[in-house]
Amino acid sequence: MRDPFHAELSEVSLAQVMNGLSDPLRLRIVTLLGDQGEMECWRIYETLGISKSNASHHFRVLRECGLIRRTHNGQQQSASLRRAEFDDRFPGLLDSVLKVSRAEQGEIALATRSDRDA
Repeated sequence: MRDPFHAELSEVSLAQVMNGLSDPLRLRIVTLLGDQGEMECWRIYETLGISKSNASHHFRVLRECGLIRRTHNGQQQSASLRRAEFDDRFPGLLDSVLKVSRAEQGEIALATRSDRDA
């Protein structure tokens, strides 16, 4: 099986990156990979409660804007952030995005618990 397309980061624009991060589910995938490191793809869609086909679409968008790398080991596929490369191209952007995303996800979790307890 050939490797999936991975963007050449020197050719990726800030607009493309922001488009990749504009979807809440893609932002959750990036945050999960930022927190967990490389993960098998099935664990990502199982953790987020999404279908394999939905996850595949979002993985493709994230690959094309240079945020993730997918690797194959036999039938198993994994995803990881292209952290070092991305930080070289867009210094500080990923750290800022992850910080805000984690805070927002924490606020959502707190609101969900409050609603459930009420």
